[in-house]
Amino acid sequence: MAADRLLYGFFEAKFGNMSRQHQVTLGRIDYRFGTTNPVVLEFALRSSGEPSSKLYESQNRSELRKLTRVRPQTARMRVLLLLDRARTSIPKSVLRMGYDQSNAGRGRFERHPVRILYVHRSLSYELLWRPKKKP
Repeated sequence: MAADRLLYGFFEAKFGNMSRQHQVTLGRIDYRFGTTNPVVLEFALRSSGEPSSKLYESQNRSELRKLTRVRPQTARMRVLLLLDRARTSIPKSVLRMGYDQSNAGRGRFERHPVRILYVHRSLSYELLWRPKKKP
């Protein structure tokens, strides 16, 4: 929760127009940057003693599915921010492999891409996740 408040303070100071715990159909989104090009953002944090699986798709599936369903009127961009405080970083190929195998779930709904931003003290990168329908 301390990281949540810290991130909110940073985003509010840097960009302004931020709201926390923005209500959407499937629950609440961590942050929404509300301007003419709105952005919704969910984040996951891995502390120094936690396993790397904390940032993998299997642990963040509900956040991904929530983000992919956010309508264009609510957000033009959807972001999953993965903050890694561990000693060793996760290679892009490893993280991409897990997220590429994921789907957006069953049902009739419009699926939107999600930008996955990975941030570690020695490495940062971006992935674009394009959701597929579950067969």
